[in-house]
Amino acid sequence: MSSTLRSEPCAADAEAAAYVARAALVFSEAEIGIARELVEEALAKGAEVSGYYFVFADGPNGVEGFTCFGPIAGTVNRFELYWIAVDPAAQRGGLGEKLLRASEDVARALGCVRLIAESSMRSDYAPARTFYVAQGFQQMADVPDYYDDGDGLAIFVKPL
Repeated sequence: MSSTLRSEPCAADAEAAAYVARAALVFSEAEIGIARELVEEALAKGAEVSGYYFVFADGPNGVEGFTCFGPIAGTVNRFELYWIAVDPAAQRGGLGEKLLRASEDVARALGCVRLIAESSMRSDYAPARTFYVAQGFQQMADVPDYYDDGDGLAIFVKPL
């Protein structure tokens, strides 16, 4: 079955984003809480004021994946991809790529010329780093011990 994409969050999406993030099995409870909070802030203030834009993938059993992205303060037309997460039950069917493409289209329409994504350097994040490269991102920097001792930060950039 094919997922339907939408960009307007609803109240149930805060918990749905937390569920999808938790199901990915790589995010900490603090990070899962942030996913929920970003949806809540976008609902309370709107995307333009909060700076948090979303694309949700709705499947037969609810939200199967989501992205969150927005302009980076102090830059000119640079956006960050804050989140891209797909429920493991919906992976391997191209949903991550579909979500990313839709997010890029929205970001481009908002004036974005460069999309920045970050990833942990932990081994369990290897699929995310591989995904970014496969989608046309270039790894531009590594920051050792960024998140914690032995857990560095990889920074990826994609021109739009």
